[in-house]
Amino acid sequence: MVSFQASLFIISFILVTCNNSADEVVFYQNYYQISGGDRLTVFDQGKEVQLSIDQYSGSGFMSNHDFGSGDFRIKLKLPNKNTSGVITTFYLMSQSPNESPSLPHDEVDFEFLGGEGKYTLNTNVFANDGGHREQRFDLWFDPTTDFHTYGVLWNQYHIVLSVDDVPIRVFKNNTNHGVNYPSKYMHVQATMWNDTQWVGEVDWSQGPFTAHYREFSINGCQYQDLSNLQDCNNDSYYWNTVNYMKLSPEQQELYEDVRGKHMTYNYCALNNKNFPECLLI
Repeated sequence: MVSFQASLFIISFILVTCNNSADEVVFYQNYYQISGGDRLTVFDQGKEVQLSIDQYSGSGFMSNHDFGSGDFRIKLKLPNKNTSGVITTFYLMSQSPNESPSLPHDEVDFEFLGGEGKYTLNTNVFANDGGHREQRFDLWFDPTTDFHTYGVLWNQYHIVLSVDDVPIRVFKNNTNHGVNYPSKYMHVQATMWNDTQWVGEVDWSQGPFTAHYREFSINGCQYQDLSNLQDCNNDSYYWNTVNYMKLSPEQQELYEDVRGKHMTYNYCALNNKNFPECLLI
């Protein structure tokens, strides 16, 4: 049996040797700023963006287009301070920024909840509803010392959330069993914000807090109108082909290992009667 650490090394090597051009796509080719004013700073000829938050405002950016499926990734390095109360994100969202997030919508989240000396990775899935499908993880590395890749694969079969190409969460399309599944067109967003009711007070004397993002390429089926939304399931897109219908045996082994060792909260353990997907084997 291949160890978790050895498998990570193999995957990382493949990623480095086969994905050399990903960081050549500059920020404004695929994204634009949606909040924060000068709290968003572009570096390295557009190849790196810094988001920051202080006691007056957070900041964020959003993709230029909406998508109906895709393989969405970004590299992120988190602040290395006591970030209690600060939330750093990368996610897919069907609502525009000026709509209320309390309304039913589709969304797939990476949310890094700050703390004193550590982060909790909170993931969530909204499927034309209010979400509440949280699964949380303690990362097996320090996310403040280097960039790591966070990805969302979204096709008609499942949604796979991954960290450095290690799948940590799978949400299957079980609409035939009465399970809601994200099917609206969505855009990509990244933000820094705070919520005292959810994650506590911020020690602003530690700020400003800054996060760095790199590699702004997007592999997605660009939404045109409702008539082409079904086309985003076409297997001409690599993420819709048979190789992406389910995890490979190697991915499944990593998935089970990382969840067994690093998952700290699973909504199904407490609320399975409210979510039909939790009752499926």
